[in-house]
Amino acid sequence: MVYRVQGIQNLIIKNAIWMGWNLFLAFIPLLIALIVFNKNFWKGSLLNKIVTFIVFLIFYFFLPNAPYVLTDVIHLSRQIRDYRYFRINDTQIILILIPQYILFFFLGFSCYVLAFQKFLHWLLEIKLLKIEVSNLIIAIIKIVNPFIMSIGIFLGRYYRFNSWDLISNYDNIVNITLEQFSKIDFFVFIFIISITIFVGFEILSIFYRSIFKKMFE
Repeated sequence: MVYRVQGIQNLIIKNAIWMGWNLFLAFIPLLIALIVFNKNFWKGSLLNKIVTFIVFLIFYFFLPNAPYVLTDVIHLSRQIRDYRYFRINDTQIILILIPQYILFFFLGFSCYVLAFQKFLHWLLEIKLLKIEVSNLIIAIIKIVNPFIMSIGIFLGRYYRFNSWDLISNYDNIVNITLEQFSKIDFFVFIFIISITIFVGFEILSIFYRSIFKKMFE
């Protein structure tokens, strides 16, 4: 019994380390969104607007890190398979391991929902276009963005690219991405992840709309 307890404790601690790092990366775009997507923040000199635009690019480069956490479900299945018969039992899996992953998924994807919604709210707030046109554009962005996010998630999951590689390893990323468009596995992955992100965003938005009413108006 002691061996089993030590097994689940070690596994939870091990998970907490890499989950903590992934949540930190997921929180970066949310933090940027809360600071940058303010209509008053973009006012000022041309230099200020240029710096703000660069920060916006950083926001978008890091945004896929938030929904990326959902693909870490593969670690859950591996851990159940590898640890089940020797270190942890079914009760520990159900009451400890799975809840840890659920909390991880919720926090990581929440960062995406809140960051992306803050961006959408800002687009309406600055009133660049008529309200009817703005709503249409936002609807299009909601559909297109999960597709873009899924490409970033694919590159991170299968080729281990990081957000900063978009600058340091740009050519390689472009070449690999273009190559994937000839593979059916790529399209299957993109389709499944895109639908998951789109539906997950809409569902979780219902929850957060009751908490952050102003952001979801």
